Amino acid sequence: SSELLQLQKLEKIHVKECGRVEEVFETALEAAGRNGNSGIGFDESSQTTTTTLVNLPNLREMKLQHLYTLRYIWKSNQWTAFEFPNLTTVTIRECHGLEHVFTSSMVGSLLQLQEVCIWSCSQMKEVIVQDADVCVEEDKEKESDGKTNKEILVLPRLKSLTLEWLPCLKGFSLGKEDFSFPLLDTLRIEECPAITTFTKGNSATPQLKEIETHFGFFYAAGEKDINSIIKIKQQ
Repeated sequence: SSELLQLQKLEKIHVKECGRVEEVFETALEAAGRNGNSGIGFDESSQTTTTTLVNLPNLREMKLQHLYTLRYIWKSNQWTAFEFPNLTTVTIRECHGLEHVFTSSMVGSLLQLQEVCIWSCSQMKEVIVQDADVCVEEDKEKESDGKTNKEILVLPRLKSLTLEWLPCLKGFSLGKEDFSFPLLDTLRIEECPAITTFTKGNSATPQLKEIETHFGFFYAAGEKDINSIIKIKQQ
C-alpha cells in the first residue's frame, strides 16, 4: 500500500501540539489491512488472522511534544508488528495520555537506539511494557513445569536514558525479562516519586558509573546496581 511505502522512506518523526492525536501509526496500517493490502489483517481464505511485520528501516529520530491526548505511538496487535533497526533518538515531552513507549517484542529491533529522553508525561507507567501474549505464554509454561526460562532483552547501543517528571512511573520495565545495557553510561531519574524498581528482572550496566537522581548522585560501580539504589532510596 502507499502508506507502507511512505513509511519505508520515513527518516524522522516530529509531531508537536496536535491536540486530538491519539495514535501515531496504528490506524492507517490497520485500515490498509482490512482492505486486503500488504497481507495485513484477516485472511478470508484460511479464516485466520495474519500478522505482517512492518519494518521502518530509515527511521532515525522520533520527537513527540505536547500531544496531550496521545495514547499510543505504535500500537502492535494481531495485525501488525513493528521494527525500527536504525532508530537512534527518542524524545517525548508532555504526552499525558501515554502509558508506555515500546513493547518487549520491539526491543530486539532497537539495534541502533542510543538516546531516550522522556519528560513530563503524567500517565507514563513504564518505558517498555511486556506484551500481553508473552504474559499468557509465561503463565502457561510456569503451570506446566513450575519454572520459566527468563529472556534477556538487550539494548546494545543505548548510551543515555533520561526520565524526568513522571509521577506515575513505576519502573523502566515491569516485565519478568532480564535486561542488558552494555553501553549505557548516562542515567538520569528526576522527580519520579512512584518508581519502585528499574526492572523486575536483573539489569546489566557494565559501563554505568554514576546515576543522577533528585535524591542525589549514586555511584553504580561495584555491587550497587540500579535496582538496589532505588530500594535504598525508598528506605
